Amino acid sequence: MEFDETVAALRTELAACTRASSADDIPWNWVATAMARLLSEHGSGVSRTVLLSELEIQWYQLSMGEVLQIETLRTVAPFFNRSVKPPPATVFGLRIDGMQTISGTGIWLWRVSGAPEPLDAGGTKGSEGFRRKQSADMQVDAFVHQRYYPMIEANEFGGFFGRMRTLLATNLWMADRGGGAGGQPVHTLLPTTMLAFELRIRDDPNLPESLRAHTDEPLLHNVFGVRYAGGRFVRSGDPVFNADQLWCKVEFISEPETKWRNQQLVSYRFIEGVLEHEDPPAMVTINLWGEDVAIARLFKSGYYIGLLCPVVKPRTPGATVVAEYGDLTITFVTCSIRRQSEPAASQFSIAQNESGFLDYRRYAHRVQLCQCRKDMINLTLVARIVAVSDNLPYTDSDGTLDRYAVRIDDGSAVCDMTLWGELGRQAAGMLPGQLVLLFSLDTSEENGDVVLNGSVETGTQIYNISEMTSIPMSSALRSYSFLAALPPAANRYARVCIVAVEPVGEHIRDVRDRLAATALVHTACRRNVLRRDRPQFNGILEGPTDGFDFSCPSCSIDSLPNEDVTPVFAIRARIDDGTASLVVQVTPAAAADILRVSPSQLLELPDRREQQGVLTRPRGREVVVSITTFSESLSIEREVRIDAVCESGDVGMPSASI
Repeated sequence: MEFDETVAALRTELAACTRASSADDIPWNWVATAMARLLSEHGSGVSRTVLLSELEIQWYQLSMGEVLQIETLRTVAPFFNRSVKPPPATVFGLRIDGMQTISGTGIWLWRVSGAPEPLDAGGTKGSEGFRRKQSADMQVDAFVHQRYYPMIEANEFGGFFGRMRTLLATNLWMADRGGGAGGQPVHTLLPTTMLAFELRIRDDPNLPESLRAHTDEPLLHNVFGVRYAGGRFVRSGDPVFNADQLWCKVEFISEPETKWRNQQLVSYRFIEGVLEHEDPPAMVTINLWGEDVAIARLFKSGYYIGLLCPVVKPRTPGATVVAEYGDLTITFVTCSIRRQSEPAASQFSIAQNESGFLDYRRYAHRVQLCQCRKDMINLTLVARIVAVSDNLPYTDSDGTLDRYAVRIDDGSAVCDMTLWGELGRQAAGMLPGQLVLLFSLDTSEENGDVVLNGSVETGTQIYNISEMTSIPMSSALRSYSFLAALPPAANRYARVCIVAVEPVGEHIRDVRDRLAATALVHTACRRNVLRRDRPQFNGILEGPTDGFDFSCPSCSIDSLPNEDVTPVFAIRARIDDGTASLVVQVTPAAAADILRVSPSQLLELPDRREQQGVLTRPRGREVVVSITTFSESLSIEREVRIDAVCESGDVGMPSASI
């Protein structure tokens, strides 16, 4: 069963579980990406029931997060509740009523209370408004984080905290700072940087009259170089404040996840926005790492956020601006500008953002390459790899960035794609014919042709469907094909018997390899290395690997550190399922599963006979394989390759067909 058929079936099933009116209520790209992510996390396979349950839970959480926005608490009263304390994830709206230092110290304190909704500030009516005003009367001290001391002391921010200043904050904790009269506790909120100062605009039609004398046009110009006019922010001139800054409109806030960074697994989240005051408007991605992910709770789509002293990364011409929170970053937010409501885009239409880009994040149906046009964002595609180029580094005044060109085909069209940096290096290991899911791509136009673009910084992810071992091991997620009936270009699954395994012997290999069953590759791209002294050499080395200098032409690296060179298997196999007998290529990862040893373990065997025994043992074994058929460029001959494999006895018990 093809991957897209499985997605379609699960989408229909999920719609029934969630009581959606039809499968179109659930975007195809969401189901495909969530399914690929779950399968990549469950390498030993997953039942249809478990997969459907996980999808149902994730869809419910996503729906609740979008439809039921978390309420902002505009009172400090919960901190004084003796039985139930507010969880750290709670978002508070606070007003700064005063500011002072602790006597004899340089430690600053704010005196804060619950801030009423902007529309309540000029006077409220009814019991609900009265309740909010009463709760806002409770006050508590709050330690000021040292990050904000320069704002208190700098002339550029003179009077900023004395004009009914309000803020949004999360990750708040209260403690007793001691020193109270008669030993009484002095409750004080601990310092936090997870806050954003609210800025007010005089042209906001909903702003109460009492606040129109306390708006922030001077600060917006001095710090960010923008002003509000005609229902949007425009450039007002060069900022007066000499520091890096960023002002954008929030378009999308990702869900929290974990990623490796600096050899540690940390929390990660990103915000996508548009710099609508630029000409032309530019896209921006704000990456949040570690503890900084919490600040995303303060924002919603449509808010304007300003970052003072962010870490802005160098970018290529026309590319998305990428920024991160730094140790000095200060956040501002404008969230009370309410214009006449516009029809909301649903999954049945294509949203168009402020920059004119067509946003396919919520689009109901699968998008194919033949539908791609310029200025599309958040595309999810399923396609087969045609070819991957060597590294084509891009160099400008900011430095050099790795760049790889990838050609893909989904049956409707063939399209070229540019992948940058780490994502390009990941793609370098993909092989012709492999089926991949590409998440969060955008399009541009080059010389009249549409080109796809992706990078880690813009949230692009690649899932190699062909190499997922969880699908062969999950009987309810695929069906079997016969070898005799394999199409010329397809991705299928087959139950076969291994007849023979033989070495390929066409590449540089370790001196201990007596069979030519391995090859030396670059660990980053998984492509074959060359000897610097003899680039045309293909064969067994004369001595230990660490005695040679290697290069990687694929990555454009002239000299590789020895630790970046590793052996992988280079074998082919003959397989038979009773309908045909084929000689097939085998990927290095699949080869290790077939041989049940690692390349290093094979090389440690002392003689040829023992190494040959490793290649002989799989004979007669029954396995389930992910099999790819394809044709190399300019060739009419069909190639067949095993991309993933599992023992037939490890396949999960079959459940009802999808």
